[in-house]
Amino acid sequence: MYYLDQKLKQVAEIFDNLQAEDSGDAIYDGIFSGSEFQELAEHIKITGDDTIVSLSLDRAQLYQNKKSDTWILIWILDNLSPHQCYQKQRILPGTIIPGPNKPKIIDSYLYCGLHHLSALQHKNNGAGLRMWDAVTSRIIQSWIILALSTADVVGITELDGHVGHHGVRGC
Repeated sequence: MYYLDQKLKQVAEIFDNLQAEDSGDAIYDGIFSGSEFQELAEHIKITGDDTIVSLSLDRAQLYQNKKSDTWILIWILDNLSPHQCYQKQRILPGTIIPGPNKPKIIDSYLYCGLHHLSALQHKNNGAGLRMWDAVTSRIIQSWIILALSTADVVGITELDGHVGHHGVRGC
């Protein structure tokens, strides 16, 4: 869970070196390395104690020659390194929507997870969720921040409400 803290320090050093025109060995290896995340981190004061999550929505065909339309929503804990956060045992299942038909109102399935995330964000009057840090033996206040909402081409139209590529004015 200290990957975010390490990246915030590392990227701050890289940007300082870029300002001094000495880029050094800059490694861009995840969402924390991008300038958009760095601007967000400065704007809302993200610290190494905060928890960054992403959600991903995807459709899966479970049987080879059968019509099925199962949708899966997962939560990804971005505080872990890229080598760890995408491993099967660290992916958090959010919602499984069984088929055979596509869900009509996907927001009704997303509501529970996003409502829970919102409740965690408002814990302790917005100060964050209290957690025990066993390494430093202290209680930390961690904001839970939704960094990304991702999906494949079919799922993104469900996630963001656009018409998709089959509409009259497709994306």
